[in-house]
Amino acid sequence: MSYNDNNIVLDVSYTKFCVGPCNSKDEESKSNVFKPNSGGRYKLFCYPLTKNTCLILKNARICRGCNSRYIEFKEEKDTESLIRDAKTIRKKLGI
Repeated sequence: MSYNDNNIVLDVSYTKFCVGPCNSKDEESKSNVFKPNSGGRYKLFCYPLTKNTCLILKNARICRGCNSRYIEFKEEKDTESLIRDAKTIRKKLGI
């Protein structure tokens, strides 16, 4: 974990469970496939913590539900929901 311009930046490339706000800590399996479907990793997810700071998750794989939720909130510019999700993620990842 590092801090960059007051942002919390976390490389989650070695995390085996979904790093999104869901309750699951189940590892990825053939029946529990994460996004992206290619098997690669998303470059980053940026969840706002405040108006001026973000939780940045780099090299992430994420479950379908969390991916859909993130896209929906981003498209709707629902910052409050993204802030709540960031708090949930911080608890889940212990940061």
